[in-house]
Amino acid sequence: MKRSTQALTALSLVAALGTGTALATGAIDFPDEVKSSSIKLPRGVESQAEFAKHAKVAQQEAEAAALAALSGEVVKAKLDDEDGYLVWQIDVKHATGVTEVAVDAGNAKVLAMEAEDDDDHEDRNERR
Repeated sequence: MKRSTQALTALSLVAALGTGTALATGAIDFPDEVKSSSIKLPRGVESQAEFAKHAKVAQQEAEAAALAALSGEVVKAKLDDEDGYLVWQIDVKHATGVTEVAVDAGNAKVLAMEAEDDDDHEDRNERR
């Protein structure tokens, strides 16, 4: 069992690195919103604690997947409900701004990327 988990983790890392290379060369164009993910949330699940019970991917793995797809620094990470699907929302700061990367909470696949407006981050900083 341990060997299978290690092999799966290694395979995920190779796939994420390949995705990052493809993205850097312009071969992959992600949508700006999540259409689906591997985890459909049951009705009534709304809190971070409940989201965590359903997630199969740890925050560290989701952040690694986001950074493999987009070089930069993670400034925020949280589990979120996107139209009934569970995803990690990873905000990555890079040379041209901040991009929100949606990572599947079930398999660490990057699902979508959307550039954040400067106004959005100014508002977030004011609320902290």
